Amino acid sequence: MLKSVKSRLTVLFLAVMAILLGLFCGSLYLWVRRTLDRRLDQELLLQTQLFQEHYLSQQDKSGARLAADLETGLAPTGSKAYVARADGEVLYATQGRVLPTDRKHFRLRIDGADYRGRASRVRTARGEVAIAVAVSEAEMQGQLREVLLYFAIFVPVMLLLSWIAGLLFVGRTLHPLERIRRQAEQISRTSLAERVPEPEVGTEFKRLARTFNEMLERLERAFEDLQNFAADAAHELRTPLANLRAELETSLQSPQPVSDPVLSSLAEEIDRMNRIVTDLLTLAKLDLRQYALRRERVCLAPIVAEVCETWQPMAAERKIDLGVGDCAEAAIDGDPVALRRVLMNLTENAVKYNREGGRVTLSLRGGNGSVTLEIADTGPGIPPEHLPLLFRRFYRVDKARSRETGGAGLGLAICKSFVEAHEGKIEVASEVGKGTTFTVTLPAAG
Repeated sequence: MLKSVKSRLTVLFLAVMAILLGLFCGSLYLWVRRTLDRRLDQELLLQTQLFQEHYLSQQDKSGARLAADLETGLAPTGSKAYVARADGEVLYATQGRVLPTDRKHFRLRIDGADYRGRASRVRTARGEVAIAVAVSEAEMQGQLREVLLYFAIFVPVMLLLSWIAGLLFVGRTLHPLERIRRQAEQISRTSLAERVPEPEVGTEFKRLARTFNEMLERLERAFEDLQNFAADAAHELRTPLANLRAELETSLQSPQPVSDPVLSSLAEEIDRMNRIVTDLLTLAKLDLRQYALRRERVCLAPIVAEVCETWQPMAAERKIDLGVGDCAEAAIDGDPVALRRVLMNLTENAVKYNREGGRVTLSLRGGNGSVTLEIADTGPGIPPEHLPLLFRRFYRVDKARSRETGGAGLGLAICKSFVEAHEGKIEVASEVGKGTTFTVTLPAAG
């Protein structure tokens, strides 16, 4: 069994070469045989004509002298001849051999050798005679045997050279793949930052290496997220737990009954932990594709108006102008609850992190088979180095401020997961000192 690709390719290369050599040798053999056949036929015709002319010039001689002269003329060529009258009288026969005269072309064996003959009728002064001349095929057969012997030597040598060339060629061709394999063997979970080298030649192997490196990059990010997840989750849950413990210990040490402010503080910390755990569960379900999204036709304009109305009190409290800009009548096929949560999270962030007296504008546009939602604010903006990391879990640009406002850094990650579950995309553009714009693009309803 040929298990390795190298062995299979080498055998395939060898098989193709064997077929090509077989076709070449077979074609060459047939061409040589046809050429020799034609040459022998021409020689037979020539020998027949020469014998007829010789016989006609010597026919007046007596039987013994005629036979001697004809034998002398035939001796150099090794041909056989036969002359007979119409009544069957034999006038001449080489070595007493009777040749057929009833057909124009014939073949026969004489003393174990193959002969090719030609018969014709000739008019002479003494009447019509039948003349048959046969030439030996020994020379032609000898040449054909030499050709076959040449093939018997040439073909195995060429197959051996082809096998060696195939091994070298396939080995050289697959060498970049072997390099990728050796490099991949050295990569472990502790060295995911390493990359396999991209071959300088071979477009297919270069694409393979590039795809493999892209996979490693995704794995590196996944492992990094996984490594950071435990620390981030523990950190986010430790703060409310520590606050709970401090409040409880203070209440237990105090002789006074537990006051309402303490209970309210405990409820706030429990609510904060509950939000974190709920968000983590939502993300886990989205990752595992276990979140049941309802698919129905959803008009987005009412949701935009509802979200704007929901955050209007907070915006008014901070003197932020919250309003709706362009609002087209656009609809998509999706889950209204998930879409509402995306808009709620993005609008909440735009209001929370905006400057006092700023502006937040929600826009809805449709066209070219898609629907575009924009949430633009005039806040402080986000530094460019933070933009690529903005949708990572537990990531916050201003960690202290986010913790004070109750954020755990999961809102944008949930937004991204919900949008991608609807086969859409979410993008962010920001300029420090001027504001931030989140753009959500979703496929329009069919």
